[in-house]
Amino acid sequence: MIQAHAHESLSAHEEHEAHELGFIRKYIFSVDHKVIGIQYAVTALTFLFFGFCLMMLMRWQLAFPGKPLPVIGNWFGEGMPGGIMLGEFYNSLGAMHGTVMIFLGVVPLAVGGFGNYLVPLQVGAPDMAFPKLNAASYWTFFVGGVIMLASFFVPG
Repeated sequence: MIQAHAHESLSAHEEHEAHELGFIRKYIFSVDHKVIGIQYAVTALTFLFFGFCLMMLMRWQLAFPGKPLPVIGNWFGEGMPGGIMLGEFYNSLGAMHGTVMIFLGVVPLAVGGFGNYLVPLQVGAPDMAFPKLNAASYWTFFVGGVIMLASFFVPG
C-alpha cells in the first residue's frame, strides 16, 4: 500500500518560518525609515515640550518677579537661590528656550520626522539609501540633545 507523505513535509516546513524581530531591534535600533521618522517626531515633540516648560519658567518670572518658584525652584541650584530667579538665569532660560525650540524641536520634526517618513514613500523607494547611517543620525541627534539639556542643570 502506498502512502503520501506530502502533508508531513509541509508541516515540517511551517515550523521554520521567519522569526519576528524583538521590540528593541524593531523599534529602538531600527533601520526602517518609517520607524526612524516616528522616532525623530516623538523625540522632537519631547524637546518641544521641554522648550515649552522653559518658556513657562520665563512667564512665571514675568508674572511674579522676585517670588520663589514653588516645587521645582530648588532644582536649578545657583541660578535660583532659594527658588528666586536671578537675571542671569532668566537670560540663560531665553537662550536655551530658543535653541531647544529651533534646533531640537522644529527643524528635526520637519526634516527628520516628516522627511524620513514621507520622502521615500513619495519617490517610491523601498527605504533610504543608507539606512544604518540614517539610524546613526537619529541617535547622534538624540544623544546630543540629551547632553545639551543635561548641561542646563550642571552648575558652573
